[in-house]
Amino acid sequence: MKSKVGLLHLSWKSMMNDKAAKSDYWDDWQQEALAAGVSAPLAALGMEMMRTHRKNRWPKDFLGRESDGPVMIEMCLEDEAETELFFIENLYPYDAALIEKTRRRLCLH
Repeated sequence: MKSKVGLLHLSWKSMMNDKAAKSDYWDDWQQEALAAGVSAPLAALGMEMMRTHRKNRWPKDFLGRESDGPVMIEMCLEDEAETELFFIENLYPYDAALIEKTRRRLCLH
């Protein structure tokens, strides 16, 4: 008969293994984005957005959930510059210099 501590450890370990197995969806998204024709830098930025969403437990109404993947790819393909700026603004909301530099580089001022 296993102790309660042993069972709790096994349950936690199983839960963490399940979570780890599901936590790489952002890598899959990046590969799908590249296959769809998204540029490598933008695909990497979108992947970072999804990873950060999961890591920081952003609210469900923030873009970056696994279910947002198809919409994010559409955004990347429809308007690469606007999408890059959007991703930067969401990933680095307090870095005004980076946001402005990105806006200028993309001619979105």
